[in-house]
Amino acid sequence: MTEAPPKKIAVVGACHVDRKARAEAALILGASNPANLQVCAGGVARNVAENLCRLGAAVELITRLGQDAEGDALLAALTKLPLDLEGVTRSAAAPTAFHLIALQPDGEMLVGVADMRIYDEITPAVLQALPQRLWSVDAVFADCNLPSETLAFLVGLRRRERRLAVNGVSPAKAVRLRPHLAACDLLFVNRQEAAALLDRTPQEVDPAAAAAGLLAAGVGEVVITLGREGIYLARQEEALMLQNFESRLRDVTGAGDALAAAFLEARLKDCDLATAGRRALAAAQLTVESYDSVSPELTPENLERLAS
Repeated sequence: MTEAPPKKIAVVGACHVDRKARAEAALILGASNPANLQVCAGGVARNVAENLCRLGAAVELITRLGQDAEGDALLAALTKLPLDLEGVTRSAAAPTAFHLIALQPDGEMLVGVADMRIYDEITPAVLQALPQRLWSVDAVFADCNLPSETLAFLVGLRRRERRLAVNGVSPAKAVRLRPHLAACDLLFVNRQEAAALLDRTPQEVDPAAAAAGLLAAGVGEVVITLGREGIYLARQEEALMLQNFESRLRDVTGAGDALAAAFLEARLKDCDLATAGRRALAAAQLTVESYDSVSPELTPENLERLAS
């Protein structure tokens, strides 16, 4: 039997430097805290793109870097991955984005701060100038670091044979997607982002109510990440809660990106909701057990082993 060709996915959004400061002891706010600093490549879109590559998909990364040393280093690292990089553009005005993350000693994130202004330059005009072949894909994955008008442009590219998947990123940025929920075939949000999209407080919506509200707004399928509690998956006439796999937590950074990549890849292969969810949780497990934002242990074989 001839093996099916890999799914083609265009991933649009953030690619930047993650600076992760892990405290040596419980962080004390308002004080100087001893910490160990790790610098690595990050960004939702970049992480999702690498995870998808590791799972065998054919991936195009569409992002924007500054014309600076950080941008040069990121681009050099990207060229070592099996990625199509024709959609990577450079800015003469804005610096490469960065994300500074304060981690507790156990790897849980306390707070993050970021300079993401360069992504405001990923405008519809910039995307329209890219080769049209980049949009001949099975799915487009976008993160809400993109401007509202750019999300609207990507919504316009959606077709029956070209699914649109979106990651909410944060409550403040997820609301950019509110006018376009009916175009989302797959939506990845946490509890706070779901509440923001529904214009409620997190206390007002449990996962089932949040999923029901998003489905009523037109979302095809929703994945709500719940931290230590697991994930809630829903589509019309089907919903389920899945618990996290047991893991040795080292660093939570990138776990949601791995989860989204594995779920999207599984659904594009027509795996059922539960199977896709288990594969997503397996990808997250591998990521939190790594100090890197993308686990070097992420392979189709390891996902199959953990998710079975």
